Amino acid sequence: MTSSPTPSVSGARKADRPVPRVDRGAAAHWPAIRIWRFDVLAEMVPELPVTLVVGERERGQTRFRTTSLPAYLRGLGTDEDSLQGSYLKEFDLLRAVPALRDDLCPDELFPRRAVTSSSAWIGPTGARTGLHHDLLDNVAVQLVGRKRFRLLPPGSVQRVGGRSPRYDKWARLSRLTADEVTEQAAHRAAGGPDVLTVDLDPGDVLHVPAGWWHEVVNLSPGVLLSGFHGFQPAVGLLWMRESARHAAHRLGVVGRRGCTCHPEAVL
Repeated sequence: MTSSPTPSVSGARKADRPVPRVDRGAAAHWPAIRIWRFDVLAEMVPELPVTLVVGERERGQTRFRTTSLPAYLRGLGTDEDSLQGSYLKEFDLLRAVPALRDDLCPDELFPRRAVTSSSAWIGPTGARTGLHHDLLDNVAVQLVGRKRFRLLPPGSVQRVGGRSPRYDKWARLSRLTADEVTEQAAHRAAGGPDVLTVDLDPGDVLHVPAGWWHEVVNLSPGVLLSGFHGFQPAVGLLWMRESARHAAHRLGVVGRRGCTCHPEAVL
């Protein structure tokens, strides 16, 4: 595997702090890069319902709509206007269609003996995920189309008071965009962090360490495979903590000011 030079963010690097890394073409040999197209995928998947996220739920209202997976994929192949703003997020594509595993080689990208969990992000041009940071390290593999990541180092949002009260089970959210964070940081102190921008093409791999803030937008209709990973017992402890937090959320104790998992009318 060959890697491009490690991108860096101004003021972000410390000896003990991992930074994002882009491996250009690291997954270019995967069969999915050659085979997967939206019309092809539409013929391979079962006729099952999927829930689409409408708009940017990380900062705006949480809204959903339901369609069938084949119909959604066929629409992405033509980039229909009706699909604009409708995003299939955190979808367990490989569980829904186990045969697709033969087109991927994800074990190449994870550390040995790591605990892993993968999901697909499938959406039209302009589909967005608001600024957030994940609780586990993430490997993002672009399979179809192009996607842009904009990243800020850990602590950037917290230092300008930009943390959002909105609830998400496996991430922490920002009420600000990446540009707003840097603008506010510049007003508070000279030399605020620069935004690191990384554009992914099919076959490119981006490693995002836990705690790194990032917002994401599709530059074209696309499919991205996201693989979270970590080691026991840390992953087990995290799972127990977040499961307890999610139980409290379901009881209405946590996340009363909105969340990414329920329509706004529910809470």
